[in-house]
Amino acid sequence: MTQVRSNPLSLLFFITCAGVFLVAQTTDPENVRFLAFDYEALPERWYAIVTYGFVHVDWNHIIVNMLLLIWIGIWVERLIGPGRYAVVVFAAILAGGVTLLVRETAGIGFSAAAAALLFYYHFAFPWKRELPLGIPNIVLPIVLFVLSLAAAIFGWFPAVGHYPHLAGALVGLLFLSLFRAHHRPLEDEDEPEPSAGRA
Repeated sequence: MTQVRSNPLSLLFFITCAGVFLVAQTTDPENVRFLAFDYEALPERWYAIVTYGFVHVDWNHIIVNMLLLIWIGIWVERLIGPGRYAVVVFAAILAGGVTLLVRETAGIGFSAAAAALLFYYHFAFPWKRELPLGIPNIVLPIVLFVLSLAAAIFGWFPAVGHYPHLAGALVGLLFLSLFRAHHRPLEDEDEPEPSAGRA
């Protein structure tokens, strides 16, 4: 939790997602529907192209996304600083929202941003062996991208937002190329670097 407190935006995103989820769980999911993206609700709910990223109504969904935020996102925030970190997160959410808009569908979740953070970190340190069995970091995003692309093409797991995931991944790679020169040394931190396998 020390890592989280030292990364204010990661903590803010976590609290926002958890707060919205808590409202949905303790009252009625309909109470947070206005934040979710729904093509049929445009243009009235135009803002939902961003706010959808902070909405979850399923335990598995929020657990996976928040684990990625805590175990990888905080390191990306340390690496590039809060300002650039915010750009990556909101650009990924917006890119995921655009895929929902283009496909004229609905969607919720932090997954596009989580994908961006995962791809950013793992491609920033591609040959570190932080995955189980000493597998290089670069293997995980490549496998996930191929699986998501195949799922999108062949219609596997239609309830999963494959297109926002792919968009988020590409955003992570784009901003890695732009921000790499501004990376801060993680070795100066008091605590060890993350084991991405825990995410």
